[in-house]
Amino acid sequence: MEATYGIVSIVPVIVLFALALITKRTFESLFLATLVALVIGYKGDWFYALIEQLQVVAAENIWVLLVVGLLGSLICVLERSQAAMSFSKLLSKFAATRKRSLAAEWLLSVILFVDDYLNIMTTATTVKRLNDSHKLHRTMTAYVIGSTSAPMVVLVPLSSWTIYFASLIEETGIVPEGSSALGVYAQSIPYMFYPMLCLLVLVLVIAGVIPLFGPIKKYQKQADETGDLFTAQRVYDEEPEDLIPEQQVLTEPEADGAPAKKKGKAGVIDFVLPIVVLIIGTIYFDVDVLSGLVVTLIFTCVMYLVRRLMNLAEYVDTMWDGFSSMMSILVLLVIAFLFKNACETLGMSTYIIGTVTPLMSGKFLPLVIFLVATLMTFALANAWGVAVIMVPLVVSLVQAMDANMAVAIAAIFSGTVLGTQLCFYSDNAILISRATNIQPLDHVKTQMPFALTAGVLTLAAYVIYGLVFL
Repeated sequence: MEATYGIVSIVPVIVLFALALITKRTFESLFLATLVALVIGYKGDWFYALIEQLQVVAAENIWVLLVVGLLGSLICVLERSQAAMSFSKLLSKFAATRKRSLAAEWLLSVILFVDDYLNIMTTATTVKRLNDSHKLHRTMTAYVIGSTSAPMVVLVPLSSWTIYFASLIEETGIVPEGSSALGVYAQSIPYMFYPMLCLLVLVLVIAGVIPLFGPIKKYQKQADETGDLFTAQRVYDEEPEDLIPEQQVLTEPEADGAPAKKKGKAGVIDFVLPIVVLIIGTIYFDVDVLSGLVVTLIFTCVMYLVRRLMNLAEYVDTMWDGFSSMMSILVLLVIAFLFKNACETLGMSTYIIGTVTPLMSGKFLPLVIFLVATLMTFALANAWGVAVIMVPLVVSLVQAMDANMAVAIAAIFSGTVLGTQLCFYSDNAILISRATNIQPLDHVKTQMPFALTAGVLTLAAYVIYGLVFL
């Protein structure tokens, strides 16, 4: 069903944010806003549309759902074997202060540029306990991950995002003969002002040059004074670090009353090798994280069996526990995808694009493109979906105007990063909230002042560029 409802198409987004502000609840706000969109679009048939769309979004996004679930499996294996704890203890020797701990988190997130999902889950698992030891509030841990993972996946031309965006560029037919879509993409990187400024603001915050301000300052003060590192609502009941005593993981009872066998003790290598295999496997399979995860889980199973960290039954049970622990996140992602589809049914993207296209001209072209990409990603919570819509449109406009293609493309992808960071129901925000055990709303509202700071600087950069070079 395709229709254009004009300004009415943005009503579900308004309802969503109103409910979120009132209830402070993500799932309920998303679900009710989705129902509003379905009622507007399908009227009396909204219930049948709901059931049909649930099946559609589950099928269309099965890759994402499997990646998130299997990441949960891998993280649970690394944690329960105490391999993650071994690596955290190693980091703690070098990260003896708050600044060093945050710097270590930032550096690890930079290294894991291959995919944002991989980046978020691995970085959080590794450093959150380390940051806890320095009384760093979990919103601070989330801010560092959120403001590193999203920019890095667009700035390095060998990530899941850049591979996908390059494929969109190739489909437009603008790739010169003898060149490649990745080459064209790389030419736009110097003009991706927002990701670079976002990283710069973060580094200055870590270094103490920019002081904490906004809600995150209040939360950090709470952590300093009371030792409470969490917001009022957690995603799940977190187990304390020493829940599994050392003696419980060192022996494996034998059947028939035979003497217990000693289990191996997890070391740093038991964390590092699986992560290295995951990165290499992901890159090898055309930057496909799902393939990399399957290979890594098989490799880690064999490795842990050989090193006697787990037996096969324990490994499989741990995988299931990890997948199950992501169930609330998987449901939230499905509802977010459902909301996006429902808004698309109303023609929201068509309305926004049609409204702003007349403004995409002259010296302010990069500025308007950046703002539109930010707004659409903010509303739809889908950076890749927004890129699908905007890349061909912007390429056609730039060709007709004979403008700078690299700057225009950069403005699109810069906007998708900012929009992702500002949207509390984006997959990025949902995963970060799960990884750091805070609510998506709390993560976004603490990150927002710093994101908007970089965003304003980006607006100024595109204005200056337009006035000087266009």
